[in-house]
Amino acid sequence: MMPNADAIALGKHIKAVRKAMKMTQEQLALKSNVSVKYIANIENGKQNPSFDILSAILHVLPLSLDSVINPNLSEAERECRELESIYFACPPEMRKTLLDATRSLAIHLTELSEQNKNT
Repeated sequence: MMPNADAIALGKHIKAVRKAMKMTQEQLALKSNVSVKYIANIENGKQNPSFDILSAILHVLPLSLDSVINPNLSEAERECRELESIYFACPPEMRKTLLDATRSLAIHLTELSEQNKNT
């Protein structure tokens, strides 16, 4: 299969997120139950993953299906969807802790931003 622009963009996006998580192709392959070669081919735009394969990869990476099929979303929309993906990737019994920590961090960052404006 010849690479096309969409497959190349998808592969680059998956690779960038994987690397940002400091995850190797081998780790992603193991966690998503896909061969390393298949992951490499996706990342290089040589392979269009099936829905099942893409779904398995998206369960490992903090990505939503929206973010990979709608790459023209605004940065704020992508970030909101990434937060949602992170929330759902968190074990259900830990989600309240994640939300509490996120709220606390948001308050702290808002205060810090206000202090920086006043200096």
